[in-house]
Amino acid sequence: MPKTALADTLLEWDSLLTALDESEIVAQPHMRQLRDQLEAMIQDTRALAAEQASLEARRQAVTQQLRITRSKGQDLVVQVRSAVRSHFGHRFEGLVRFRIRPVRRRSRATREETGISVTASPGSPVPGDEKPAPQEAIPAADGASTSQL
Repeated sequence: MPKTALADTLLEWDSLLTALDESEIVAQPHMRQLRDQLEAMIQDTRALAAEQASLEARRQAVTQQLRITRSKGQDLVVQVRSAVRSHFGHRFEGLVRFRIRPVRRRSRATREETGISVTASPGSPVPGDEKPAPQEAIPAADGASTSQL
């Protein structure tokens, strides 16, 4: 079935109904029955089109109400989360249950030793220049001297 506008379809059906009413062919019983069915179909189609327009307007109104309600709900969620955060504190790890990110301390970034030059004041140790501490010899129980590994 080709896609045509409802108004065009109803116009076509109305013109056919008018032509049937003006013709003597409608005097035949089977044609009278078809004509009455066509008239009923036109009325049903118009009623459904009116209901569709009414539902479309209702859908738009409901969509607008939904948008307003959703906005109010988001404001309420912000208030509730703020109250929860103020009750427990902003660092409390249990805030994740309420889908709130707790404030955490920054982790210290470790410097890479390659490619970074460090200037040190005289007398302060420079990272990477530490010498291993000398290992002391621990006397063994049998009197022999061994070093600790």
